[in-house]
Amino acid sequence: MKRCPQCLFLYPDSDENCDFDKTPLETVDESALDVAIGGRKRRVTPIAIVAGLILVVLVFAIYFAAVRSGRKPSTPIPVESTVVPVAAPPSLVTLPSPSPSIVPSPSPSPSPKINSANVSTAHTRATFDPVSTSGPGIAKRQGGKPVIMLTSGGKIEADEVWRTRDGVWYRRNGMVTLLKPGQVKTIVTR
Repeated sequence: MKRCPQCLFLYPDSDENCDFDKTPLETVDESALDVAIGGRKRRVTPIAIVAGLILVVLVFAIYFAAVRSGRKPSTPIPVESTVVPVAAPPSLVTLPSPSPSIVPSPSPSPSPKINSANVSTAHTRATFDPVSTSGPGIAKRQGGKPVIMLTSGGKIEADEVWRTRDGVWYRRNGMVTLLKPGQVKTIVTR
């Protein structure tokens, strides 16, 4: 190993000049390096031990102060004891259980007659009457099976199709579905 006489920086044997101050390097024995390095280690070790002990004592003091401040006082506080009379619970009144009786259920009332001129097919009103999908649909009028041609290029084969202001309704395999008016291109019959 070589060492710079000015800055005492260590270099490998292949270097000739110091990189920092460009002075020629001196060859140093390994024993001199061990003494120089060992001296530093001996000074650092006691300092690290002392710093560690101080840190441990400081942490213990903080912990002890925190535990001590949270502790309840050791002398008991006298508490006056007074006896408060408790009222007796109210007596429970038992009611006779109702006996089962047979009462005929009310018969369903017929739905009121609706004028067919006022019936809207928009399906937007609330009603208690059942919805019928077997009305005069396009398939019934034209005599074939309707096919709905969609604007997206697809087609739907339906059992029945009818138009309302909400869009085009169709029934297929017992399921009724609404298509928005912008989704339907045309309806053809096979």
